[in-house]
Amino acid sequence: MNFKFALCASAVFALAACGDSGTVEDPNDPAQIEAATRDLPKPQPGEYRTTGELVELELPGASEEEVQMMRGIMEQGAAQDRTFCMTQEEADQGYQEFLDNMAQGSDECEFTEFTVSGDNLDATMACDDGAGSVGTMSFGGTISETSQDMTVTMDMENAGEGQAMRMVLRNRSERIGECEG
Repeated sequence: MNFKFALCASAVFALAACGDSGTVEDPNDPAQIEAATRDLPKPQPGEYRTTGELVELELPGASEEEVQMMRGIMEQGAAQDRTFCMTQEEADQGYQEFLDNMAQGSDECEFTEFTVSGDNLDATMACDDGAGSVGTMSFGGTISETSQDMTVTMDMENAGEGQAMRMVLRNRSERIGECEG
């Protein structure tokens, strides 16, 4: 099954912001995304820890062995704690460039909804790889200058192969101190 375009969901886990900019009327217009996110604060520099978990995985029509193999792969990848250092230079750039890149989408996904309200971010993307794999990815959660708690729900199907997948991932990042070295 070709779910390559679902991988862009992991990029959303890097978001950290808050504001009250509202719903974007045309979520594929980079200028509207920029306006909606203009007042979002810049993240604080420092060391961050990111943890994730696979909340749900459904593969209708797949054998139990296939489901367990995919579950094991996804749980292992999601559950690995990661740390990273955000430099002052990166913090000064904020998340605007990242959001601009997401707003421009890819050849396979485009936003259908994008809303920032208080410390909540909600967005939905429709995806179509042109080869039969279609679906949606929804992002929702709370975000701040030093942390985020984001859930990504992917509902994908490959009409040509008669395969479908529903996966829900939860990711949390938190500033844990100053960068070492």
